Amino acid sequence: MTACLNCGHFFKGNFCPECGQKASTKKLTAAVLLEDTLHFFTHLEHGFLFTAKSFLLHPGTSSLKYLAGKRKPYQTPVSFFLIWTGLYLLLHNAIINYRHFHVNGDIISQENIREQSNLLFRHHLALFTFPVIIVSALLLYYIMARPKFNFIEILTLSLYGAGVYFMMSLVSDGILGFICNINILSTAVFLWQGILSSLYNCWFSFDFFKRLHIKLFWLRLVSVSILIAICGWLLMFYLPMAWVYFFE
Repeated sequence: MTACLNCGHFFKGNFCPECGQKASTKKLTAAVLLEDTLHFFTHLEHGFLFTAKSFLLHPGTSSLKYLAGKRKPYQTPVSFFLIWTGLYLLLHNAIINYRHFHVNGDIISQENIREQSNLLFRHHLALFTFPVIIVSALLLYYIMARPKFNFIEILTLSLYGAGVYFMMSLVSDGILGFICNINILSTAVFLWQGILSSLYNCWFSFDFFKRLHIKLFWLRLVSVSILIAICGWLLMFYLPMAWVYFFE
């Protein structure tokens, strides 16, 4: 019999049936920490990388499987989004510091709200992504998804889509900023990320909704894609400006 080091329950086997902790734990070393980190990103929720690959290449099939209840192979949507957001921010800031990138016109006057909001947006991109996710989910729900799916189901899929977007942005920043030494805070890169987001949103929506035999499919798909792009641009342009105006 083994006594669980976490809850004290006596048991036989490799894992405690009460709390799930391993029967034995290793002394914390650099090697153990590295092993746990690799395990986290390759086995967390039985498929962190599998989820990323599935929702990048086959978002429609993956979405339908997840909504149908086949969820064990997939990373949970909130943690998937938060992990990729965190990884993106770490790499994004690391590249900025390593390459000493700055927003054009980094010396900003207190009177120039537009320039201040521009800087705020680029430094807190993930914060301003949440309203875009919610609005995108609402548009998809009302134009494409109802009554077959409810809003929370579409919001869940939007979190997966946003996670994949940050994954693609991470790769983009790595190539442009680290390898090519292109200022990832520039307006051109910001526009490229917007195009990348729109292209993936169109691909996700097409691959998912084409399987549902929706009436006026192409008209509704084009309409929702345009509306999401416009609303996303407006939110990311005016929300930072409003934040600067009211809180700074």
